Amino acid sequence: MLVLGLDTCLNACSVAVLDVAPGGERVLAHRSEPMARGHQERLAPMAQAGMVDAGLPFARLQRVGATIGPGSFTGLRVGVAFAKGLGSALGIAAVGVGSLEAL
Repeated sequence: MLVLGLDTCLNACSVAVLDVAPGGERVLAHRSEPMARGHQERLAPMAQAGMVDAGLPFARLQRVGATIGPGSFTGLRVGVAFAKGLGSALGIAAVGVGSLEAL
C-alpha cells in the first residue's frame, strides 16, 4: 500500500512516501524542514516534491496519514486539513496517527 505521511504537529514540516506491506515498510522518499510556523505554505510543495522524489504520481497513493497530536494546534489543523482534502480529491482514506505513536 502506498502511503503519504504528513507531520506538522511539532517544530518541523515533514512528509514521507511509504510502501507499506505485511512484512514491513519501505521509505520511498522523505522531506523535512525545521520550522515553528509556516507549515501551511510549505506542506503542499513539500508533498509534491516527495512524490516526485519517489517517482510516483499522486493518483497511485492508496492512503494519506497525518499526525493528530500532541503538538501545535495550528500545525495539526494544517496537516489534517491537507490530508482530508487530498484524500477526498483522490478518493482514498485519510487517517490520523498520534505523534507519540509515530515516534
